[in-house]
Order: sequence, then C-alpha cells, then structure tokens
Amino acid sequence: MKKFISIMFIIITILSFFAVTANAEDVSESSKINVENLNEGVYNIDVKSSSSMFKIVNCELNVSDGKMTAVMTLSGKGYEKLFMGTGEEALNAPDEECIYFVEDSEGKYTYTVPVEALDTDTNCAAWSIRKEKWYDRVLVFQSDALPEEAFAKPFNVMYAVIPSAAAAAVVIVIVCVIVKKRKNKGNENGD
Repeated sequence: MKKFISIMFIIITILSFFAVTANAEDVSESSKINVENLNEGVYNIDVKSSSSMFKIVNCELNVSDGKMTAVMTLSGKGYEKLFMGTGEEALNAPDEECIYFVEDSEGKYTYTVPVEALDTDTNCAAWSIRKEKWYDRVLVFQSDALPEEAFAKPFNVMYAVIPSAAAAAVVIVIVCVIVKKRKNKGNENGD
C-alpha cells in the first residue's frame, strides 16, 4: 500500500508540475500586460525611451472602455508630431494618423498616444521640427511602477499550486480509504 501511495503521489506531483509550468509559460508568453490585465483608472507610469533625445518626463496611463492611452510629456519642444510605428511607415501614412503635440499648462509638449501593451517594445516615430525628418524611437511603457490596485488579476504560481496540492491530497485520501476497505474485506473473508 505504501508503494502504491508513493507512486500516486509522484504521478500527482508530476501532473501538478506540468499544470504550473503550462500556466507559467502562458504568463511569460504574455508577460506584456494588456488592457484585460488592468482595472480602469489613470495611473502614473514610467516609459523607457531608446533615445536620450526623446526624454519623457511624465506619463499618465489611462485605462478606460477596453483601451489604454498614455499622455506623455516630453522634456523639450523639438518634436511637432508622433506616429505610432516606424519612420518609414510614417512617410507613407496619412497625416490624420499622426499625433500632434498639445501644450500643457506649463508650456510643455504632451502627446496622447494609444498603448497596445505594457512591458513590450513599441515603435514610435518622432517628427523633428528643426531637421524636418522622422526619427525612430522605441518606447516601453513599464508596469513595475503601477500600484497593486491597477492590476485586475495578478498571477501567482500559488494559485495553481494550492488547488493541485489539495486535489492530490483528496486523491491520496480516497485511494487510502479504498485500499483499507479492500484489505479489511480480505481479512473478513479470511484471505
């Protein structure tokens, strides 16, 4: 009986491991955070830029109606408009797809841009007023500074481990009861 219980425990442990691993792979594959992962609201967020010439000094993420947008404030006034894509794509796009600056109350240039996902590279082309050309930038809207309440359902491996362990314990108890009953029946029958 001990051998049987040990084998069952090993099988359940292996199955639990694969369940947790599959769940963790789903999370790592989607380690970028989408609108579905966030609660509606306005949050301060950090943005990493591939260029020191495109310095974002403030950014507010707005999660509303199943969409995310960010209001980015730049340190300077060198860019007239942005295009969410590459400079080459911007050259072929209609001007209506460009995002022009809006001056805030302090005279800083702000741009309201769509955000597809956090923690992933986002192409952004910036039109230089002085040079009159597009510059490619890569932005990463970073989730690490978001408050905990911004997240709809944070993933925790324990959410997968605890139910698996509980299921394993139930199976082991049931198997033990069945084996004990069979053993007792065998003793009653004189086997």
